[in-house]
Amino acid sequence: MPRHLLHFMPVLTLLLFLPTRLSAQEAASSAKLVEELRATIRRYDDALRRGDAAAVAEFWTPDYTFVNPRGERLTRADRVANVRAARTVFDSLAHAPEEEQIRIYGEQNSLAIYTALLTIGGRYSGQAERGRYRVLVVWIRRDRRWQQLASQMTPVVGRE
Repeated sequence: MPRHLLHFMPVLTLLLFLPTRLSAQEAASSAKLVEELRATIRRYDDALRRGDAAAVAEFWTPDYTFVNPRGERLTRADRVANVRAARTVFDSLAHAPEEEQIRIYGEQNSLAIYTALLTIGGRYSGQAERGRYRVLVVWIRRDRRWQQLASQMTPVVGRE
């Protein structure tokens, strides 16, 4: 081996192990953010169950979009009005923990995709909604808090 390469061996060795360390650090950071988001989801669900329009509104970005189970697109203002007027009310709201997935993305781990299977009973926009739904929620982390950017609920039809 040429002599000048021997001088670079410690650096090359360090470079081989550095990505593994960064991956472990990123994994730990990601795990912490997943738990933080799970806690946020619990607080959000609680605010929905209580019908607290002011609290629920804090979980939605100003440009939030919701596609409801009937395929209608609603804005943040629409959803806040529905909760405030008790047109969106839940008798029951349960996540199937084994079906939940949270994936964190972005350079600063500031974007998350949440998917779950929900069993709900209640009303959306004044119309009865009962059953099982697949949900997809795009969460964004700004100013040290998670907010929903977009969400969609799709009825589960048939057997799963």
